[in-house]
Amino acid sequence: MVKRQKKKKRSNDLIFVALIFILMVMILAGFLYTSNSSAVLDKTPNKADKQPSATPAVTSATVTSPNNTVKLAAFNLQIFGTSKADKPEVMEVLSKTIRNFDIVAVQEIRDASQTALPALKNSINDMAGPKYDFVVSNRLGRTTSKEQYAYFYNTQTMQQIGNPYTYPDSNDMFQREPYVAEFKARSANFDFVLITIHTDPDTATQEINDLSAVVENAKGRYQGEGDFIIMGDLNADCNYFNENSQSPLRSSDYLWIINNSIDTTTKSTACTYDRIILTSQAKTDFTGNSGVFRFDEAYNLTYDMTVEVSDHYPVYAEFWNNRDTN
Repeated sequence: MVKRQKKKKRSNDLIFVALIFILMVMILAGFLYTSNSSAVLDKTPNKADKQPSATPAVTSATVTSPNNTVKLAAFNLQIFGTSKADKPEVMEVLSKTIRNFDIVAVQEIRDASQTALPALKNSINDMAGPKYDFVVSNRLGRTTSKEQYAYFYNTQTMQQIGNPYTYPDSNDMFQREPYVAEFKARSANFDFVLITIHTDPDTATQEINDLSAVVENAKGRYQGEGDFIIMGDLNADCNYFNENSQSPLRSSDYLWIINNSIDTTTKSTACTYDRIILTSQAKTDFTGNSGVFRFDEAYNLTYDMTVEVSDHYPVYAEFWNNRDTN
């Protein structure tokens, strides 16, 4: 009887130890599963983060282009002169916006004092990051209301080459002759010629069609260069231009990369006035990334503040800086 009780006690002890062991294994397994699951979740990319953003991030005041690309933009600043230059909140938005790009072609500078652009340059360079410089055209226009063009560029990533010029418009085709300048990426081989214009709304169709002559003239000046990029406020939509019409710039020699569905205005109009047009050889340098920079959304602006900055959004396009063959 005593032997049976000892055997029974020994058996119960073994069962208890076995249960403790099984319990410990289950706890350890659960811990490992939880750890692995957390690691997987931590490594899972946020789908929203993978979607292309309509606006560059605004957490940094520096240029957002990756090291192997160049980002170009065109921006009508809407009557930019001393009045806007005296508004710190407007200058801050303009400065932040320009810093998102390697080069910005700006239109509608109206400043007889010639002080507003230097003030904008100082505002840009007061922010952290690379320094910017600019080249500017003469004051242009048939009337007393003269305008200028300028190119702001990141001096760390871009080099301005040679002497910019305004198109020699002997036939008076343009209200404000296009402004032409050559640039090159400092860290790679991408060089290109920019042509910016603000067409007269009343003669936009004629001026847009005659831009092919400006390109041909530039090709004669820059022998061996194949990358020519037209960018600016072309008034190329709505009542000023039939965007589906035939034009010399609609031939296979050119690519319009701001499509007709994009609204480039900040007000109630829905028009694609601002454009970027490439010559065919520049197509291979184009990354496929282009659009409108919504500075109102990027910087959480009210409607009133947005239209105080400009009635246009910048249009932009991104290019590979290391695939140039011409």
